Amino acid sequence: MNHTLMGQGEAAATLRVGARALVLAFSLPLAAGVACAQEAGAREAGAPHATWLDTITVTGTRTELPVMDNPASVSVVDQEQLERQAPSSIADLVRDVPGIEVVDASVPGMQRLRIRGESSHRVTILVDGQEITDHSDYGTPILVDPANVERIDVIRGPASVLYGAKAIGGVVNIITKRGAPKPVQLELGGTYYSGTRGWQGWAAVSGTLGDFDYRLSGSADRHHDRKVPNGTYTQTGHLDGTNYRDNDVSLHLGYTFGQNRNHYLALKAEQHKLSTDSWTDPDYIQAPIRDFGIDLPKRDLRKVGLYYDAKDLSPVVRKIHVDAYHQTVDRLFENRVEVQPTPFMNVKNTATSDDRNLNYGGTAQIDLALHPDHYTIAGLQYLMDDLDTSKNSITTTATKPPMPMPGTKVTVSPTHTRASLQTTSVFAQDEWSFARDFKLTAGLRYYHVSSSLDDTTNAALAGQGDSTTNRLVKSLGLTWTGLENTTLRALYSEGYTTPTLMQLYTDTTAGSGNLTRANPGLKPETSQNYELGARYQHAGVVLDSAVFYTRAKDYISSTRCAAAGTCPAGYGVNDYTYVNANRAETHGVELVAEYALPGTNFTPYVSGAWMQRELKYAAYSTKDSGVPSFSGRLGVRYDTMLYGADVWADLFVRAATSIKQATSETESDRLPGWGTLNLAFGGTHGKDRKVQVGVQFNNILDKEYRAAFDSLPGTGRSVEVTLRTTF
Repeated sequence: MNHTLMGQGEAAATLRVGARALVLAFSLPLAAGVACAQEAGAREAGAPHATWLDTITVTGTRTELPVMDNPASVSVVDQEQLERQAPSSIADLVRDVPGIEVVDASVPGMQRLRIRGESSHRVTILVDGQEITDHSDYGTPILVDPANVERIDVIRGPASVLYGAKAIGGVVNIITKRGAPKPVQLELGGTYYSGTRGWQGWAAVSGTLGDFDYRLSGSADRHHDRKVPNGTYTQTGHLDGTNYRDNDVSLHLGYTFGQNRNHYLALKAEQHKLSTDSWTDPDYIQAPIRDFGIDLPKRDLRKVGLYYDAKDLSPVVRKIHVDAYHQTVDRLFENRVEVQPTPFMNVKNTATSDDRNLNYGGTAQIDLALHPDHYTIAGLQYLMDDLDTSKNSITTTATKPPMPMPGTKVTVSPTHTRASLQTTSVFAQDEWSFARDFKLTAGLRYYHVSSSLDDTTNAALAGQGDSTTNRLVKSLGLTWTGLENTTLRALYSEGYTTPTLMQLYTDTTAGSGNLTRANPGLKPETSQNYELGARYQHAGVVLDSAVFYTRAKDYISSTRCAAAGTCPAGYGVNDYTYVNANRAETHGVELVAEYALPGTNFTPYVSGAWMQRELKYAAYSTKDSGVPSFSGRLGVRYDTMLYGADVWADLFVRAATSIKQATSETESDRLPGWGTLNLAFGGTHGKDRKVQVGVQFNNILDKEYRAAFDSLPGTGRSVEVTLRTTF
């Protein structure tokens, strides 16, 4: 496939925009530092100061710690940042965190996250600390109502010691809202998206009555086909198959009790429903493929969670946390492909998959202050995944002379599989302030994972499939705060990801008609990560930077059974199967910086990453891994008070360099670099920010671009208008 059809002049201009933006992005902190040194004595009292490094986060270490002093690469998207955006999904809220890419597998409304080049199924998604699992090859989509989110914490890099057996790439923890402080508060909001002629609306009622707090919220979306510039991907100005709709209902009930009001019990429930089509890249419809399409008429999530927290129980027992949850995900997937291998033969295949993924589990953690220089946590976690899938494949083969036995033949192949994966783990971590300005954070987690094939119509897998694995993973972080307003840090961490139940026990049909067979003998994927970082915050200058190197092995890929040599009896030599064959090495630099210009209301800022990723296959290695070398956001914010309202504006460029993705040892597909100019502005007015208005102009220059091979082409020139009110 050739993705370089954009006009050469336009592509060159786009690359220049992206390159200039990224050069400025990485030079800005140096210039800001020089300016800081030169003008330190000239700043006026009351100059604006950034404080996001002071934000307290629990996600980085499972203990309350400011971002500034965290040994891990942690980013926080707080409530004020959330309110200044008009996202159609949670993924949009974190797309500007360095090292993060938003992908959707060309399925609108099903956005997923890659972190530091790692695919989405190697990223752990948490909602209020409880894991959302999705046993597909694509990873977990983030299906949570954005209007119900209080904040989002992100860990970049392996975090399997603290957060379980999927966190090779990182962790995203979505914290949802509780009850408002007054007895009754109503919230209403809505957004119009011109790029999809779509809308999103939401409403909530929340409050606190004595020791009880509550929140009931609901939202709905409706988006039509995406508007994009005419060019490589469409000649009609819109993408066919990019419409979707979803709705969400959630409930929170909380109760505070105890003599010191230091105990809290909560129940949270949520239901999310999604129906979406799928877009097909025109380059994909090439001989022998004549037609291809995907439809996801149903992806419904239902979840109930219980939480208990206790604080300051004694001088030794500082905290206790216990949670448990039950979740089901119902999916209906339809795939059609038509192939004409010869002028005398036509093959149509329609495959459906009706799945139910059941999860339940919980975590117990205790925080101990056993010594003035130590803060220790210990915990136990259990997660059960159950997959019940029914697949049906209908193949219609039509032949005509000179083919032998001309006519039409219909083959129906129904299958059923039920399998489960149980993960039990214990973890411990100790924070040791062992010398002045030094803190050492060491952690361990021991995994016991058992999988079982409970029922299958696949004769090739009958009688096998049960397996057990054990693994110890480690992390070690060091911070030093000996320089004023500065934290230096170093971190070693390990990642661990178990195979999905689909990879272990279910067969799938790829778009080309190839059958990919399950492999119950797959091993977990593992990684080792090393990173150094620095944070600085003083007099309007804020800097958070990191350099990292990650080495991963036993990556799961697919290959022909004949090459694998491990397919069970009954598998064809031309079938594919999953194998542990690949390795990956990734290194890069991440940077977030801003500088509040003294005596003004302007704050230039930058967030971005430089990254190189090398994939090592059995026969060859390649740096064409589908990851851009540079990606980021560069802009300037303006904040002021005008007629009693908080008014803000943000002019920024998002940009990335070109990417290549290897399709074989000698060939690669390519997407050109891109850059978009964007403007957002808005304001809040009234007590407690009663009325909020936001407007965002996206892709003002109407550039055609596609950020990744597994993403939809970007929306063209468009506007988003949001209104929120509380009363």
